[in-house]
Amino acid sequence: MSATQAVGDRQEVIRNLEHQLAATNRSDRPYEYARLAYRLGLAYAESTGTQADGVRKALALYDSAAAIFDPRFDPVEHAMVLNAAGAGHRVLGSRDKAAELFEKAIAYFEGGDRPDLLAIAQNNLGLVRSELGQLPAAVEAFDRALDLFDADSPDGRRARIATLQNRGQARAAMGTADALVEALADYEQANAEIDFDEAPYHFALVQHSIGVALSALASEQPEDADRLLREAIGAFEECLGVFLRTTFPYQFSLAKHNLGLAYARLGGVTNQRRALASFEDTVAMLDTRVHHDAWRQAYASLERVEQELAGSLPAMTRSQHFAAMLAAVRDDDRRKLLRERSLHYMALPEPRRTQALAELDRDVASVAEERARHVIADHLLVIVELPAEQQRVALHALWEGHKAIDDPEVRASADRALDWAVGDALQGPQRILVRDFLEELGWERP
Repeated sequence: MSATQAVGDRQEVIRNLEHQLAATNRSDRPYEYARLAYRLGLAYAESTGTQADGVRKALALYDSAAAIFDPRFDPVEHAMVLNAAGAGHRVLGSRDKAAELFEKAIAYFEGGDRPDLLAIAQNNLGLVRSELGQLPAAVEAFDRALDLFDADSPDGRRARIATLQNRGQARAAMGTADALVEALADYEQANAEIDFDEAPYHFALVQHSIGVALSALASEQPEDADRLLREAIGAFEECLGVFLRTTFPYQFSLAKHNLGLAYARLGGVTNQRRALASFEDTVAMLDTRVHHDAWRQAYASLERVEQELAGSLPAMTRSQHFAAMLAAVRDDDRRKLLRERSLHYMALPEPRRTQALAELDRDVASVAEERARHVIADHLLVIVELPAEQQRVALHALWEGHKAIDDPEVRASADRALDWAVGDALQGPQRILVRDFLEELGWERP
């Protein structure tokens, strides 16, 4: 289902509920009216337009429903409305009011036969307590919620995993080494309970939280910093297997920035270059109109690492640093980085697409021949995975990149590396196709 279709379906649900509510006489059928008001409020809270407008409409409907559901006779229904209203006030930033409503809902749910609803309210209370800085109280609320979720149902398992992560984040926010270790224990427990096929998004969130906690613990335990940062990098890489550029752009950007910070802290030229590449990805994905503060922070990180590299390697461009980094990393890392960067460039409009690809190819071909041949080989393997039209664009850019090399000796070395890469990386039909295409463009085999 497309995003446009999902929005259309949601608006259709709202119109139907509005019609039903308007046709229901509150005096004659109060309970039906209250149920419809509650459902329409939930729909408004998730509606399109400005989020605040939808939530304010929802809160007015929740007030109507709460006035009809008498807590003496309908404690569960009344508590459900209070819980929803608490969530609305939390969205609007009225956290004290939200906490008050969650606590009232919990009081009505307790002693009832809906432990799942009580668990959700406890989790909500924990979240708002965390936002208020009341971290021990938040942990207590998450503790109570965890004991209530049904671990035998998919929804219950997902909710339990989310609560473990929430408790871990509350503990991590305390900032001490002991609290961070406890947070990691929560994340590891959540990780052990996750079925990836059932909850890939939750898996990625937990992996990201593990990476953040390990990075923070590296500051508290400098004697173990190298190991902890490398483990953090592994966790960020795991979450980026789900948080893709195309499907979760904001989460991708956040994870890339944290990945870059971990690489930068490890130190060394190759790690600094990996940090630079991660920060480039972050800056390229964030929309400054929506995420201005996050973009500014990421750009500051990029500038800082770029300046550090310039101290020992002046006059190198970002593209040259990226090419040199590709020549220094392991084969599997290199293909992943090439695939990711190539797909990003492929999404650019022309002529920027060909320019960016050609710049990368020129800088890759300009590194030492022995290294260039392996990078070009991996790049060719990435190119032949692309659809036919994109293959032609990428190969044309590769040729443009080689033509842009001014130094005759470097150009000759690059041509030898390209010829070796075509022969080594590609199989019969692919090898012939690529060589024929390049020769049609004017390439002459050395």
